Amino acid sequence: MKNPQQKAVYSAFAVLAVSLLALLFAVPYSTGYGDAKITLARMYQSLSSLQDWQHCFLVIPACLAILYLKRSELSKTPLGSNIWGLPLVLMSLAIFWIGFRVENHYIGFFSLQLFIIGYALWAFGWNITKLLLFPLMFLAFAWPLPFMDNIIAFPLRLIMSKASVAVLNSIGIPVILQGTGILSAPDALTGIRPGQRFSVDVADPCSGIRSLFALMMVSALYGYFTLKEGWQKWALFLCSIPLAILGNLCRILMLTFGTMAMGPTIAIGTLENPSFFHMAAGYLVFAVALGGMIGVGWLLQMLPRWSDTSMSRTEESTLPLKSKAAAKPTSAGKIQSKRMDPY
Repeated sequence: MKNPQQKAVYSAFAVLAVSLLALLFAVPYSTGYGDAKITLARMYQSLSSLQDWQHCFLVIPACLAILYLKRSELSKTPLGSNIWGLPLVLMSLAIFWIGFRVENHYIGFFSLQLFIIGYALWAFGWNITKLLLFPLMFLAFAWPLPFMDNIIAFPLRLIMSKASVAVLNSIGIPVILQGTGILSAPDALTGIRPGQRFSVDVADPCSGIRSLFALMMVSALYGYFTLKEGWQKWALFLCSIPLAILGNLCRILMLTFGTMAMGPTIAIGTLENPSFFHMAAGYLVFAVALGGMIGVGWLLQMLPRWSDTSMSRTEESTLPLKSKAAAKPTSAGKIQSKRMDPY
């Protein structure tokens, strides 16, 4: 910004906006969700009490690490100001007020996310905001959203139970599906009832929602550091969903095989006190999903190289043909000139 007076005005408004937001987030915001009523205190309380969302604690350190790695590039980027950030700041404050009126701290999380992006654009300009766009958007993984369990968990349970039944039947283990439970198939000749040999229920903890959001966060971070093109990063991020489902499918199959071999007490335990085998099977989800993520990332890195190699081979194979075709008129011209020469 060339005008020092305008720069001072924008700086004053930026300081005012930060002070106002800090004041708003320090007052009681929502009720009915426990003891903590302040928005940021609510976030910490949710992260501390919900095991499925404790991966959110890693978001802030990851963003700070990105800022540290980009410190040289940030120092070389000229500062500026963009007026389009001001409407985002005002919109975030309006959304914050709406959340305060309806007493919903999730709306407060969204308003804080929007404010950070709008303030970065307003106070530092588009060049800095573009450079920090990934960590600014990556902050969305810091907000715990346990209400998503009711929306996503049950559909995931149905998907995992149906997929497990299909795999078990295809490898010669007869099973039937009852709700979200995987039961051994009945046998009318021997009088064996459904589920008499073994039964495994795909409960909410086995739905894969914990690994889903955690793997989405890790894949976004992994793609940011290892991939160059934007389409590659988005492809890896979208692949995290089927990879999480695949990893959880391997876990359920492992628990089913363990129940068949060792019984439900050793293989599964109880919902309150899961067995050691049950806990160890949980690591299989991340082993399969992270291994698949690294494999997909490697394929995405190799695709441009393979395409360049195939194009270069095509050009090399067509080059002699072109040279021969270009040489024919020259040779024909020499022959013709020799025949027309009277000497």
